[in-house]
Amino acid sequence: MIIEIWTKERYAKNEEAAFLARLARAGLKADAARLSRLYRVEADFSEAEYSRIKSGLLTDKITELSSLAPRKTALKKAYRVEVWLKDSVTDVVGESVKEAVAHVVGRLPEAVRFGRAYYVSCASGLKLKEAVSKTLVNEVVNKFKIGKTKTGR
Repeated sequence: MIIEIWTKERYAKNEEAAFLARLARAGLKADAARLSRLYRVEADFSEAEYSRIKSGLLTDKITELSSLAPRKTALKKAYRVEVWLKDSVTDVVGESVKEAVAHVVGRLPEAVRFGRAYYVSCASGLKLKEAVSKTLVNEVVNKFKIGKTKTGR
């Protein structure tokens, strides 16, 4: 199960502006962006247990929102970029969250991996891929995928 966490819009402007500036330095003009944290929790938990992990452990209720499904975005012509560490790379954030999950649920998950999702409104998926390769990933340790987003809120 993938848990997605993101900063509420009224608090996210600075991180989004900084990300758009990074993309611009890499040669991509993007109209807007949204950022999320991803946690892939591999376990035989119920949906209620996943919700408790999402809401009780991983989400700051004042400044963040979360979902057990991919986030919907109102961005037009948007792409979703997922960036993860390769499975062969030690994920210290994932290991830390794995231990915390055991305290919340009472059982240790098999694995937890940490990643990021970036929603980018731009004209070219190919140019986005080039910018991502320059600014977001080190292909020795990261894997990534890019896909079109579903719109909505």
